[in-house]
Amino acid sequence: MSHTLTISNCRAVLVDRVLPAATIHIEKGIIREIVADASGAPAGFDASGRLVGPGFVDVHCHGDGSRRIFTDPEAVSLNLLRQGATTVAATLGYPDMVVDGLAAQLRSYTSVLGPWGKELSGGVHLEGPYVNRKYGAQTSRGVIKNPDAAEYRALLREFGSLITWWTCAPELPGATAFIREASALGVVVAAGHTEATPDQIAAAIDAGLKVITHWTNATGNPNAAAYKGTRCPGIDEAALVYDELFAEIIPDEKGLHVHPLMAKLLYKAKGPERILIITDAGYGRPDDSPDPPGSRRDVSIDGDGNLAGSRLTMAGAALNFRTFTGCSWPELFRMAALNPARLLGMGDRVGSIEPGKLANLIVFDDALGIDRTYIRGQEVPR
Repeated sequence: MSHTLTISNCRAVLVDRVLPAATIHIEKGIIREIVADASGAPAGFDASGRLVGPGFVDVHCHGDGSRRIFTDPEAVSLNLLRQGATTVAATLGYPDMVVDGLAAQLRSYTSVLGPWGKELSGGVHLEGPYVNRKYGAQTSRGVIKNPDAAEYRALLREFGSLITWWTCAPELPGATAFIREASALGVVVAAGHTEATPDQIAAAIDAGLKVITHWTNATGNPNAAAYKGTRCPGIDEAALVYDELFAEIIPDEKGLHVHPLMAKLLYKAKGPERILIITDAGYGRPDDSPDPPGSRRDVSIDGDGNLAGSRLTMAGAALNFRTFTGCSWPELFRMAALNPARLLGMGDRVGSIEPGKLANLIVFDDALGIDRTYIRGQEVPR
C-alpha cells in the first residue's frame, strides 16, 4: 500500500507544537515535507481547518468492542483503523489463552492476517499467563501459572519478533529470570495483575521491566502499614517514583478505571514522556451499569459486576484523558502515539508527523471525531 497525496489547510499536530496553517506533502506513502502554508495543491485534500495527527498506537487492545482481534483479525483491524488506530499490539489476555496451546493460537493468528491486519500490526501483547491469580476480573482460568522457562523460551524462539509485549507479575517465582530473558530479546516486559512490592519492582527494573500495565487496575498491596492511619506504598506508588517506568492508563469517560483526579496525578507525577494511553478494548461483554442519556457506554462489566476491559476507541480514550488533565495536543499524541511507538521499536517509522516517517495519519475535529484515516497515504475505506 502506498500513495502520493497533499493534505492542505490543516492544523498539523507536531511533536512540540501545532502548526496552525499547514500543508503535508506525502510521496509514495512517506511524509516528505510539512510546510507552514495552507494553500496546498489543487489535486490534494483540503482539511478545511481540521487537525491532522499521527495515527494512534495502542499497545493493549483485545478487540474492537464486539469481536476478538485473535478471532477475526482482518475485520477487527479494519475497524480499528477506521477508529484512528494505525498500529496495534494485538493483545491475548489470560481469559482467552488455551491451556498448553499458546503456540497454536499464535500460529493461527498469523496465518489469517490479511493486508489490513499486517499494516496495523505492532506485534502481539501476551497478557499472561504468568500473572497473579488474585488480581483480575477472571481469576479461575487454569492457564494462570508461574513463569515456565521451557514454555516461554520455546515461544520466544519460535515467534521471535512477533511477541513484542508481555505482561507478568514480578512477584511470582521465576519472574525475574523471565523478565531478564524476554527483555534481552527485545520484548517490552510489563508488570500487571500483580501485587509486587516496591522492592520487587526495583529488582524487576534491574532485570529489564519497562511498563506498568493499566496503572491502578488489577493491582494490590500485600503489605499493611505499621500503624493505623498510615499508608504502605505498593506497585502503583512505585510506578510514580521510578522514572524508568512507563505507565499505561485506561481513561474511560466516567473515570471508572481511573478516577479523573488520579489521572491528573499520573500526568503531573510521570509527565507525558512516561504515560501510555491505551484502550484495553474487549469484545462486547454485557454492560449492566445505568447510563445517563447521551453518554458513551465505553466500559465492559462482567457478570459478577467487575470491570472487564473497555469499549473505548483510542480517540475516545485520548479525548477523556485530555478532558481530565488539560494536556496539550502534542502531549496527548506523545502519550497515545509516539511513546508506545518508541517502546515497540517503531518510533523511526510511526508515532509522529515528521519527514521520513510513514504517512499513517488521522484527520479529526476538536472533539477528536475522526474524519478519515490514512495508512501510507492511502485513505482507509469508511
